[in-house]
Amino acid sequence: MIKTDNFSKMLTEKPLKLLLKLGVLSVLMALLDEISSFIDAVFMGNYFGSDAVSSMSIVLPILLFMVAFGTLLSDGATTAVSRYLGARNLKLANRYCANTVLLAVISGVVLGTVFYFLIPCALQLYDVSEGIKFYATVYLQVISLGLPIFLVLMVLARIVYIEGKNKYLMITILVQVALNIAINYFLIAVLKIGVRGAAIGTLLAELVQIVMLYRYINSNNMDMNLTLKNVNFGRRYFAEIMGLGLPVFVSMILLSLTMGVESRVIADFGSAALSVQTITGYAFSVSSSVASGLMSVAVVILSYSVGAKNTARFFEILRISLLVVFISVSAINLLLIINSSVVARIFTNSPYVVGLIKLPALVYGLTAPFIFTTNVVLYAMQPVGMENISTVLFALQQIVMFIPLLFFLKGFGFVYAISAQPLSEVIGGVATIFLVPMFIKKTKGYFKQQQTQSILPEAK
Repeated sequence: MIKTDNFSKMLTEKPLKLLLKLGVLSVLMALLDEISSFIDAVFMGNYFGSDAVSSMSIVLPILLFMVAFGTLLSDGATTAVSRYLGARNLKLANRYCANTVLLAVISGVVLGTVFYFLIPCALQLYDVSEGIKFYATVYLQVISLGLPIFLVLMVLARIVYIEGKNKYLMITILVQVALNIAINYFLIAVLKIGVRGAAIGTLLAELVQIVMLYRYINSNNMDMNLTLKNVNFGRRYFAEIMGLGLPVFVSMILLSLTMGVESRVIADFGSAALSVQTITGYAFSVSSSVASGLMSVAVVILSYSVGAKNTARFFEILRISLLVVFISVSAINLLLIINSSVVARIFTNSPYVVGLIKLPALVYGLTAPFIFTTNVVLYAMQPVGMENISTVLFALQQIVMFIPLLFFLKGFGFVYAISAQPLSEVIGGVATIFLVPMFIKKTKGYFKQQQTQSILPEAK
């Protein structure tokens, strides 16, 4: 039974107004999410030194690999549930939400246990100091045991997000960030339990956010709800969730692997080079958070249009999303390029590191607007049955072009090697542009097909 009809605006409100209204909150949430990792890096750098900051360059790819499994579930559920809500099939939407939360708990426990024992082996692949390995091992082993918290939080946040309840979601993230800072300070500065405190602080803060989100989902403020009686796994559920979540999952897995390879190569240039890699990643996570926040909103309202079989609205939303992402990322990256030295000094007072960051910042800053704008098209492929093509293009960016480019540029020095990632994604973006006519044709065909047969049958 529909109580509040939260999702009617997704189908009726003007696309630009809807994208900006939900997008601003989505961007703020994405930025606040990034701050959690940023907070840990700042605490580690200020309390434990440069080795602790450098350790984050090898922590991030492994952490990304872990949470990729949550993305497989959360992104797949987001697209599927948005389509069902667009078709006003609340019963099936609730079933998919309940299934996905339970699956996140189970997979988090199993995968977290496996990762806990594999982390020391994974870190042996890096030729870094024992101090860097120590900090990375301690941090990652705590995080691996808390993996169910990470995965469940991703799914619950998406459920609230799908109904457009971004304001409350942002409140929970603000609470989580504030708690993360407070708990980190208490555990590290007061109790002095070491780098382990940074990881524990993150997990405890996220646990509080989970409680807030769960209570809100089952309140009268939302149409969807979470109860065990809605759980009903079936072949169709797994096929749909895995298929829709596969492109982003593959992208994250490949990104984690390429980041790992990149860190292994960058480590050959010394600890300062790893610090530059870490700082550059955090600095430009600002623009990537803006882009991902806008793209997340775009995918949701595009999926609503698919469920409602509204072709014109789909393409209008896509055009506006492309423009908004390009303008937003360009403006932010211009500021980051100009102030790259200032950003670097937040993490370190080393003049050498500050000087090294200028060229990588320029490359990242100039390529990101094009990369993220073309990525909007890749994300738009998912709700219209082109997820396999999207997956292949993500693989092209992360593996086919990146690895050869990395080892080629390594011979010219560190600042060139660190530029391999954005340059490979530019090549993938060019390939995406050439596929745009095919994307438009296939999308129109997909909508015509749905006029004669429903892709959203009633739950049985």
